[in-house]
Amino acid sequence: MAQFQLSDAIIPSVFGPYVQNLSTKTNRFIQSGITTPNTDDQVNTQLLAPGDFITLPYINDLEGEPESWTDQGDITVAGLTTGEQRAFKFRLEKAFGATDISNLVSGANALETIAQRFGAYWNRVDQNILLKTLAGVFSNSDVAAAKLYDETVKAPTNTFGAAGFLGAISLLGDLQDNSVSKIAVNSAAYGQMKLLQMIDTVQPANAVVPINVYNGMQIVVDDDIPVNADGTTTAYVFGAGAVGYATAQPANAVETEREARKQGGRTNIINRRVIATHVNGTSVAKDFTPAGQTVTVDELAKGTTWASITDPRNIKVVAYKAKLDPQFVPASNGSTAGSGAATGSSAASSAASGN
Repeated sequence: MAQFQLSDAIIPSVFGPYVQNLSTKTNRFIQSGITTPNTDDQVNTQLLAPGDFITLPYINDLEGEPESWTDQGDITVAGLTTGEQRAFKFRLEKAFGATDISNLVSGANALETIAQRFGAYWNRVDQNILLKTLAGVFSNSDVAAAKLYDETVKAPTNTFGAAGFLGAISLLGDLQDNSVSKIAVNSAAYGQMKLLQMIDTVQPANAVVPINVYNGMQIVVDDDIPVNADGTTTAYVFGAGAVGYATAQPANAVETEREARKQGGRTNIINRRVIATHVNGTSVAKDFTPAGQTVTVDELAKGTTWASITDPRNIKVVAYKAKLDPQFVPASNGSTAGSGAATGSSAASSAASGN
């Protein structure tokens, strides 16, 4: 086999789609069906259009009481009502580089690693954006009132368990038995679920490996979901189509840069992209504007960033907040934010700042 060369991977028209496809294929939230890649041309074309937001129009269901049928008056004709959701465009960039000396002394092909791991890097960024979006959405008072089951308030002496999960799922109302399909939890919560014998392992037809489920719902484990210092954590229960996702490659999405005088000689790989991740049924608040040129992950995690604009039943995700038994709380835990929102910098905000 011929030796891997940087020029083999960093052909912009090839490398950009390669990175995009790799990050999609390895994203656990996409592969589990929690996040649905959007193929709507309306969304994809808006990603690269001017402005900070994507507009997603919707038509409300038919409403109103029927009239008595008589011949003493005309039939009143009702109309349709419409609205629109606003979703963020995330304009992100990241550059990785390696010096000639580092390659020479270490013997490691750093540029090959960079080229092959860029997709995995964006995968982690996308998952972080989704979880911070969820933290912000459920910090919104209107959404929380309809879709957050907080066991630390409702039953403070209880710990994370089956009763709370069922209480959270019940917030989906009459849709709970035919729309719920996936659960996302921290590994510490997953451990407590094991202790409580809440988990079954099944082998789906045509699947290579078995999956773990609770009440038939596939479990996705992700430690980017924080466990706070007091042991509280949040699990998310998703219905089909709960979260939309789209990506686009702008002009000059991929570039290589040779800096012959920098650090004795350095080669950099630069990647730019625009993405949208949106919890369907919610919208960016009308009075929200980013503090900078593009929204940051810290802004995502604030409840004031979001608004509930439709019937809450259209939000097909619920949150279950509860406290873990002390033996499952990680010994070293830096997360201190409430309601599942983490503080501090994030992968996506560092991506936006470059290298």
